[in-house]
Amino acid sequence: MPYPPSLQRSATLNANLAPIVRTGFLIQDEIFAASATVTSDLTASAARRGFRCFEFLTRLACSIDHGDAVEVLSDYVESELEEYPREVARLCVAGSRTLAHAAELCRDVSARQASETEAKRVV
Repeated sequence: MPYPPSLQRSATLNANLAPIVRTGFLIQDEIFAASATVTSDLTASAARRGFRCFEFLTRLACSIDHGDAVEVLSDYVESELEEYPREVARLCVAGSRTLAHAAELCRDVSARQASETEAKRVV
């Protein structure tokens, strides 16, 4: 499916733009990629939690016939208390990775702009 004209990239357009605008486009691309990564991590986390909840409800329904609902409930609470910090840690790692990448990108951009400014001063 072709993109609308306003969204298509153009090599001549990018070549004629000021460095700060090209940098803005680069940062925007990185933001979109980071958003997709965080969204997929959140979706995976929600899927894992939903699966655990569904599994718990299934076990709870079966346990009512056997009379061990309290044991199933306590097992679920115990497993959630163990799993919740892991989920938070996974999300924090994803956020940290994204922020580290953004910081690296900003350092590269500022170094490039500083060298361009220095080159203009020399000339």
